[in-house]
Amino acid sequence: MKDPANGAPILHALLPVVSNHDDPQLHTPHGVLTIQAGRELLRLTRPPGGLGLLRFLVLYNFSLQKRRLTASGVEAEARAIPSASEGEKARAYRKFVFERMGPKAAPLLARIALDHGIERAAHLAIRTSLDDLGRLGHNLALAVGYSEIASVLGLPAGLVPIANLGHVQAVGLQGVAPLEIPILNGPGSGKADVQALSHHLDEWEFDRVEAPLRALAFEGLADEAYRPLLIAASAEPGFLGHTLAEVHDARLASRFLTPSENAWLSWKLYRTLTTRFGYPEFLRLGEHHHGDRHSMLSPLESSLRYKSPPAEETVRHALEGGVALEEILEMVVDFYGQWTVGEKEHTIIYLNAVLQTAKFLGTEEALLPLAIGLSKLPF
Repeated sequence: MKDPANGAPILHALLPVVSNHDDPQLHTPHGVLTIQAGRELLRLTRPPGGLGLLRFLVLYNFSLQKRRLTASGVEAEARAIPSASEGEKARAYRKFVFERMGPKAAPLLARIALDHGIERAAHLAIRTSLDDLGRLGHNLALAVGYSEIASVLGLPAGLVPIANLGHVQAVGLQGVAPLEIPILNGPGSGKADVQALSHHLDEWEFDRVEAPLRALAFEGLADEAYRPLLIAASAEPGFLGHTLAEVHDARLASRFLTPSENAWLSWKLYRTLTTRFGYPEFLRLGEHHHGDRHSMLSPLESSLRYKSPPAEETVRHALEGGVALEEILEMVVDFYGQWTVGEKEHTIIYLNAVLQTAKFLGTEEALLPLAIGLSKLPF
């Protein structure tokens, strides 16, 4: 870890190891969620930045109880399953999850990955999580976290997170009946217009919200459909940031889901996660100007170190003064090593949702998640 050039290989090596996280005493195994969030954060910076976060992730990994899965072992078990159509395997997987048969669900999901690719196995698992998103969205978060890591690792290494996801879902979704999501025929009569969607939400015209969500899903803009909800969740991030993290996970899940599934999920989250929409006027940026970098970055460092001045003031000053949003995000990640208190798992997951949301929203709307998030995070 002392050599910055080793950062990427170390981080990559953590992914298959933490994919085996298994602790029967935990309601939600946060290992994969924490490492995946840490990986996304570290992609916002470059060595030697982020060393404090990387050091924590390495040491955190050693504290996790592991399941003894290997890529070769999972593949052997998967190959032993008789061949069948993808639909038959999908139905069998849902049945094994319902009946808490993890030893059967895990190799079957791996067999789907071998026969049809990791993306198809990830789709089935994430689609299964939609039957019950879970307390604080944990079922969805776990499905997305394991799927993202499997996608990064590829075959055969990705079989480990895929198989472990089968075990995890057989516990978290046991007894949950499969939910029927209507298969929609095209985008419908709505327009794929995010501004119109935002207007309907601001005016609380919920009878007009579902149509643009459907259109956005079918036009390949499912992630953009979450923009107004990310703004709302940034203002009210929920307990330990779980509301914002859930919307962030749903946005990541959109690339694995079908248009009908994306339309269904976004509509459900808009109805259930918050009651306030719209960007707060007091957090809109003022007139842009070019100022002295030191006069802008030094107070921002003080915000991260002491919370004084507040991030709302220093981040605003930096953004209005022409400091690139990417540089501000990088600075926050690099400063993580100074943070000494707080529940690290939820801190990292919430911090990642904050910074990724700020990046997604762009410079003009990044102040909202950054000001609220940095005021709530423990450091």
